[in-house]
Amino acid sequence: LKKVKQIGFTDVVVDVKSIMGEVLYKSKIAPYMGEWEGRYRSEDYDMLKIFIDEGHKLGLKVHASLNIFAGGHNFFNRGVIYKMHPEWQSLVYWEGKLMPIGQMKWNYNGMMNPANPEVQKYQLSILKECATKYKNLDGIILDRMRFDNITSDFSPLSQKLFEEYSGMKVENFPDDILYWVDKDGKKSWKLGKHFNKWAEWRAMVIKRFMEATHKELRKINPKLIIGDYTG
Repeated sequence: LKKVKQIGFTDVVVDVKSIMGEVLYKSKIAPYMGEWEGRYRSEDYDMLKIFIDEGHKLGLKVHASLNIFAGGHNFFNRGVIYKMHPEWQSLVYWEGKLMPIGQMKWNYNGMMNPANPEVQKYQLSILKECATKYKNLDGIILDRMRFDNITSDFSPLSQKLFEEYSGMKVENFPDDILYWVDKDGKKSWKLGKHFNKWAEWRAMVIKRFMEATHKELRKINPKLIIGDYTG
């Protein structure tokens, strides 16, 4: 932190919730990440509090970063979508086949379905807990507050929610949204006739979640800076 200050930075961001959904502080909601590749950290070691206390001594603002709709590491078969809620993982339409994201071992990031109300409620409860636990935190940054990719989520739940939003019945799901073609042995996706409305619905899912998050976190700490990391 002293080096950061000397260089001229004004703010630091501390990652406290991994893509597996595990957190680096005592939580009554999320599982604790006490071990990684044979290295252990006691739950009594409050890393974020140390960063806040020492950062503030130096005049730095300290933000906590939490992965939101990520819930598993597919290279390690570890995370919320493996142990707690496999039904929350994204259903991906990949090369013409529907598959749970946990089966895509070439994709390390086991994303959840952001449109699932249970997922949203769970993630918001963690954010509220973090803001309540660390009242002198300067900001919270939401990472991976998005759908996994253009190829997800194509679960029956997402179809139902989209049809309610759009007021239309998708006769050929998911191909009316997104479909795959095979050319010279190489598969690629194309946009279906309802894709534009689908993209609008997806954007609204994220927008509404952020609005709800903003409202709830402001109740806890009116001065809290609320950010979003988008790659």
